[in-house]
Amino acid sequence: MYKKTVLNNGVRIVTESIDNVKSIALGVCVLAGSRDENQDENGILHFIEHMLFKGTEKRTVKDIASEIEAVGAEANAFTAKEFTYYYARFLDEHLERIWDIIQDILQNSLFREEDIEKEKGVVFEEIKDFEDSSADQSLYNLSQLLYKNHPLSMSILGSKENVKRFKRKTIINFLESHYLGNNIIVAASGRLDHEKLRNLVKDSFRFTKKDNEKRSLPPPGEKSVIVKTKRERKQAHIALGTRTVKYDSQERYGLLVLDTLLGGGMSSRLFHRLREQEGLVYNVASFLDLFSDGGSIGVYLATSPKNVEKTISIAFEEMKKLKKDGLDGSELKNVKENLKGSLMLGLESTTNRMVRILKNEMHLNRYISLDETTEKIGKVTEDEVIALARKYLNRDKFCISVVGPIKSKNLRI
Repeated sequence: MYKKTVLNNGVRIVTESIDNVKSIALGVCVLAGSRDENQDENGILHFIEHMLFKGTEKRTVKDIASEIEAVGAEANAFTAKEFTYYYARFLDEHLERIWDIIQDILQNSLFREEDIEKEKGVVFEEIKDFEDSSADQSLYNLSQLLYKNHPLSMSILGSKENVKRFKRKTIINFLESHYLGNNIIVAASGRLDHEKLRNLVKDSFRFTKKDNEKRSLPPPGEKSVIVKTKRERKQAHIALGTRTVKYDSQERYGLLVLDTLLGGGMSSRLFHRLREQEGLVYNVASFLDLFSDGGSIGVYLATSPKNVEKTISIAFEEMKKLKKDGLDGSELKNVKENLKGSLMLGLESTTNRMVRILKNEMHLNRYISLDETTEKIGKVTEDEVIALARKYLNRDKFCISVVGPIKSKNLRI
């Protein structure tokens, strides 16, 4: 059973009670991500996420980890483009204990100078790992083309130069201006009582309410290409993408079908053509990223440097074929069943169910039932898919990013 409460300070609590499990998945989502930073601040929200596990007046860094693991719980956090997320999964009998830890680190972290300086080294290593990944770099470069001169184009981790400059006062000021009551959603799924969690949140969360600035994206730009040579690599990593619509658009379900059709599995068009027929790639996948005010659809590929032009050409050839010839036989039915099956299997996990109600609240401000979702997917027609393909899958609107041991001057893409 789904329930929702909005506290006086703007904090939203959404829960889904499931009686036939023994666990609870609990998440606290702060609607502040890297897109809420400017160039000089870039990386600060990710750094704050790290620092919130470094100790409070009540708990040391070791105490936090020990108390969580002592009851067999799992806990972690991550920062994204539009939000920062803290979550835990644990047995239902430990709700009060885990909640006390979560609210403590979110509100009472010390941000000691020595911990800040030490954690900078940890984040530097994370940035190096990101920079060493050609796959990550190809997708990052693509975002710079798709969202040029906009915060969505920036890295979530920030730069080493930025992180090096972060001071305690700056960090705390940024936290206090973004960790606000109306920026926070508490979501939980599993064996729990909504009123019990509501009371725990109400009695402990002291966050204040403040109006936020409205997010907005500039219009899409024209086709652009970025090529970065990494001589020491063996493969070329390719990311192709174009701008689409925001999360709450009526086109969302049709785009989900189109995304799955293109590269959502081993039966998808790009996987079958590029890997099974042509033998050009090992990794091929499509992606659909939808934000609060815009989004993108695209394809990631990894191939031999000598096959870059051919691989890109075939990817666009398959998109053109879809627009011209439509779908084959039971293809649409199979894609829909794929989506429905993945959704239903995912809902066997309390964590996945919690993330689902959290995303619904974040983007739509309401609950979307499984029946409503499957019904919307079921209503997507072939004509709708083809219309979306013709609207978005146009080569002259795609941005292209390539990272690998290639001579960019000789590349024709």
